Amino acid sequence: MYYPKSQIKTNLITNGKEFVYRSDNQPYSGSYWKTSDGKYYSGKNPNDKPIFELILAPLPQPEVTSSIQPTVRIVPQEGLVNSYLTLKGININNPPVLLSPVYALTIPTQADYENGAFTRYFCKQNTQYIYLEISQDTFRKLVDDDASIDSKNYIPFTINWTLTGNSKEEVANTNLSIVSTTSRQLNLMGLTQYFKDYSLYYKG
Repeated sequence: MYYPKSQIKTNLITNGKEFVYRSDNQPYSGSYWKTSDGKYYSGKNPNDKPIFELILAPLPQPEVTSSIQPTVRIVPQEGLVNSYLTLKGININNPPVLLSPVYALTIPTQADYENGAFTRYFCKQNTQYIYLEISQDTFRKLVDDDASIDSKNYIPFTINWTLTGNSKEEVANTNLSIVSTTSRQLNLMGLTQYFKDYSLYYKG
């Protein structure tokens, strides 16, 4: 994700009452930064990874003082909607809670070092250039459109990360080239800036 310095305000602080995570509405406290178009993100600045989008916390609802509790009734829609839900195995009276992808590292094994490379897994938000490294299991769920995860709002992709070479600098340049090519092929603007160390996991 890339924003020109003129379009962001960094090193802001919130006490936990102002923002919640966009993915699950849980309260957020700590450092944050904002963009000129009114969006907020966790961390001190765009280089402080991982980055999560924040939204303004909802206003507290007034307490219900009446002893009579409101009745909530879900009326199922007819026709195509019901057919779709039935095919997807979704109970309209008890809809599933879709989970958002979470940050997770894949650590190379000895076999990976013998091969000289291994696969790292990532996803991107559909509407924003926000990247997140994820586990292989989460990647598979996104690819398979698993009903337990919010696969509609994320694009999964992989990077074949080089581990060995003649020098640390050579490995870093190789990985930078791989990420740059992936960024161009998949139109992943700003992907190269997500990685802080292109020689990560290097072994000479």
